[in-house]
Amino acid sequence: MRYLVLVPEALMLATAVVVMLLGRFAVLPSAWRRFLPLAAAAIVLTALGIELWAGAALTTFFGGAIVQDRFALFAKAAALAIAAVALASADWAAEDSPYLGLAMPLLAAFGVMVAASAADLVGLWAGLELAAAAAVVMVALRRPDLGLRLLVVGGVATSLVLIGLAFLYASTGNADLVAIRDVLASRAPTVALAVPMLLLLGGLAVRAGIAPFHVGPLPISLGASPLGAGLVIGLVTVAAATVAIKIVAAVAPLPAVFAPYAVAVAAVAMVGGGAAALAVRSPRPRMAYLAVAQLGWVAAGLSTHFRAGFAASLFLLAAFGIAATCGPALLGRAEAGETAIAGLGAVRPVRAAGLALAFLSLAGAPPLAGFFGELAVAAALAQSGNFVLLGLGLLGSVLSVAAVVGTLRVLYIQSPVDEARRPAAAALPAVTVLSTAGAVVFCALVAGYGLLGNPILGLADQGAEALGLR
Repeated sequence: MRYLVLVPEALMLATAVVVMLLGRFAVLPSAWRRFLPLAAAAIVLTALGIELWAGAALTTFFGGAIVQDRFALFAKAAALAIAAVALASADWAAEDSPYLGLAMPLLAAFGVMVAASAADLVGLWAGLELAAAAAVVMVALRRPDLGLRLLVVGGVATSLVLIGLAFLYASTGNADLVAIRDVLASRAPTVALAVPMLLLLGGLAVRAGIAPFHVGPLPISLGASPLGAGLVIGLVTVAAATVAIKIVAAVAPLPAVFAPYAVAVAAVAMVGGGAAALAVRSPRPRMAYLAVAQLGWVAAGLSTHFRAGFAASLFLLAAFGIAATCGPALLGRAEAGETAIAGLGAVRPVRAAGLALAFLSLAGAPPLAGFFGELAVAAALAQSGNFVLLGLGLLGSVLSVAAVVGTLRVLYIQSPVDEARRPAAAALPAVTVLSTAGAVVFCALVAGYGLLGNPILGLADQGAEALGLR
């Protein structure tokens, strides 16, 4: 029975491989291809159900290399939910490959699951790289030149991460996260450890595309397909943040070696992301900058180096992941500036509702998922006495909400563009039963996150406790 815990990972990996083989050998009749997203989403939902049922068991596998604890349960369930809703709500007419477009989100979610269960530095790196590689493939399907750029940016991030991990291993003599924490508990902070942590967190920041490191992956995401953009700014960022949370928890006995970096990055991201979102008008760039700003709140929670802050960051990360991944997918082919979404509320009401809630949640507007996540982080910041960072975060949220008001005006107040004069890049998202159902489920999750806030935050708190935080 204990091996049921590994079934969700096996289902995700097997489904991704099968879908790629179907595309490679073209053995599926064309009339059946339209059912592939439905089948894949159903399998992911099955994996989510198994994870929630069997994942509550606390156990280890393969000599302690894989750990199933409350943190793994929370992060894996979040990754599965994000993948299921993204596959269901995507506009598949706007994607470049019905096969790789399905397989890569599954592999990216699998990478998050690997990182969430990893008990050592090697597993963390492997999970992160798998999620990032899936995003490179998705981007390259439409723009090989941007795929190459993302590969180069990822190479820089990987180099920084590996150097930081190597120094951390050399400084502690251990690759196991629990052992690293135990060793550092009896040491004093030194520059020899602070510099590697700067490199390590810098590499993760490049992977996540958080300001001021967003100059690499963020422009690349703007040229990708809708679901490809969701992977770059959503699931890959969730993978990087998951790795960051586990590593920072391991070095938490020495907050001086990471807290200043987290504070600086959080401040720049929250204010800079909100200001950039207000400055741009096109929907996809605005959504990307809103994601940058909200990711700053996740970093702010880590800067508290307390259990409450880590739990709040984990709680917010789930809300961020679903909005940042599914938002571009809901946007679909409507990529040609504000013209593409003008009057969308009148012609595609369900799609427009999902898009509006994605923007509002990323901006932290009440009473949606992002708001409750940011509220939890704000409470942790106030508890730790960091009122300066809290004030900067509130300023960034005000800027973000002001930016979203402009998008809502275009969605619901402006008149739709005449179909005869609508450019190809402003094509409306296709309407299918699956995409409509996916948009409805997305709206329900984002709007209902606060109703289930106490049990979800309680599980996130147990996840932070499982990482050894007090």
